[in-house]
Amino acid sequence: MTPAKRLCIVGGSTRDPGGVEIFCARALEAVRTHWQACDVLWLQAHSGHLNPARLPRFLRALNAFRRANRVPIDVLWLNAANLPDLLFVLLAKALGIRVLVTLHLGANSRLQRIAVLRWLSRTLAARADRIALLFDGQDAEIDLPAHVPRSTIRTFLPPESFTPPAALPTEPALRLIHAGRLSEGKGSLAIVDLCAALDRAGVPFTARIIGRGDEALMQELYARIEANGLKPHIALSDWLDGPALIAALGDADILVHLSRLDSFPLIVLEAMAAGTLPIAIDMAGVRAMTSAYDGHLVAPDTAVADAEAWLEANRLDDLRHRGAAMGARVREDYSWAACVATLAAAIDAMEPAATA
Repeated sequence: MTPAKRLCIVGGSTRDPGGVEIFCARALEAVRTHWQACDVLWLQAHSGHLNPARLPRFLRALNAFRRANRVPIDVLWLNAANLPDLLFVLLAKALGIRVLVTLHLGANSRLQRIAVLRWLSRTLAARADRIALLFDGQDAEIDLPAHVPRSTIRTFLPPESFTPPAALPTEPALRLIHAGRLSEGKGSLAIVDLCAALDRAGVPFTARIIGRGDEALMQELYARIEANGLKPHIALSDWLDGPALIAALGDADILVHLSRLDSFPLIVLEAMAAGTLPIAIDMAGVRAMTSAYDGHLVAPDTAVADAEAWLEANRLDDLRHRGAAMGARVREDYSWAACVATLAAAIDAMEPAATA
């Protein structure tokens, strides 16, 4: 593992916490733990929901990166989730710094759906020295500059994900879970429809829905549960953080993630590491996960019916054994040491361009 002289991670903002911030924070800790010869720092981009009131904060972030280069930065690892993030590419190249870009977006993001934004993001990303893909196949889902070399890295699971779960459960009822920012697009109503279908079919089950949604969504969620007589079967709870969420995932047999929005949802990977099989709508990111490990993909137009049919076709004991085997593989492949090794390999591959 060839150490970078100095690695600067840029991305996210604790003012608008979400997946990119979690990714960067874990990456920082993982590199410090498993690549101790690398001098690494993380600077927040403060680029989310940019408007005139927030613009000064973003400009200060650009200036903070420039000032950080007083101790020369060898590589910028930019974790970009929006168009302003990609301005760091131009600044880094002007300062003579090599750039590795990871794009935290999928086909349904505004940067891909709107032609002019897609062109701008591709043009700015073309200045990078290398693209670090989050999963095999991401480059087929988003528009990337053809001439920029690519590597596939891995995402960083929380430390508590690497604790093997307890012995297989013996409860006779199927245990379902849905967790995240609740919305119709993320499948938060679809799990209720799936529960209703299972109840009509006489399948014993319990379900847990974890997260927060807007008032309209929550009212519809409660109404749909009440209308289908599902209150004895479904428990709702507020969002859980860290160990509590991982424990909840590990206490389920199936993660129901019928989202039409998330291509590579971290919650699916976290569930898989916990030994919980996912059911998800077929999109590039989850397809890469389930192809490598296990789980079931459904068509968007028949998601609930497909999910019900698959659950009824499989014995609960078999699903639990499959989940346990899957979890062990995911925990090994996504260990922080393994993730840092893929990052280091991507950076090492940039070495020939160091003097360009």
